Amino acid sequence: MKLIPLFLIAFGLISSSLFGEEEKSYLRTKDDISMKVRKYFKSISTGDIDYAAAFFGEGLEVHVNDLSLTGKAEYLKRLENTTTQLFKDIQFKDLHVHTNYFSSEALTANGKTFGEYRPTEQTIWTNSWAVFMGVGRTTGKKVSFRFHIDFRTSKGKVVEMLAYYDPTQWNAEAEAMEAAKVK
Repeated sequence: MKLIPLFLIAFGLISSSLFGEEEKSYLRTKDDISMKVRKYFKSISTGDIDYAAAFFGEGLEVHVNDLSLTGKAEYLKRLENTTTQLFKDIQFKDLHVHTNYFSSEALTANGKTFGEYRPTEQTIWTNSWAVFMGVGRTTGKKVSFRFHIDFRTSKGKVVEMLAYYDPTQWNAEAEAMEAAKVK
């Protein structure tokens, strides 16, 4: 009878250690990377493009819905256009930011582990979402739309960014700006 509890304890310790080895990804909200992402959004609100220049790595890859941009300079040009030509009074309402530090054993979309996909470094993605609010510089119309942006960090710099939002209001302001240039 005394052997049964010992057996159960031993089995519990062994099985928990076997299953515990599988994956140890974790999520943070107050870490250095999450705080830098928060500061990035603040810098956009204040028109501080210099912060963005230091925030992104040279080989930056950006995907905004179905638009792809390659290189930090190309994205910074778009960002500067956004803050100086398209919109003013930019704010990010209800901003949420958290950073995922993926285990080398976590699965990627193609079924490989992150350790197989990126064997020399940990994969770190920061997720953010908020409501973009601003005023169109050409139309004077207030815009407001939800967005989700993910940032992959490598060696202290953001090297990949994925942004998703309904572009209807953005595109309307861009079209109005282009039409005003033609007149």
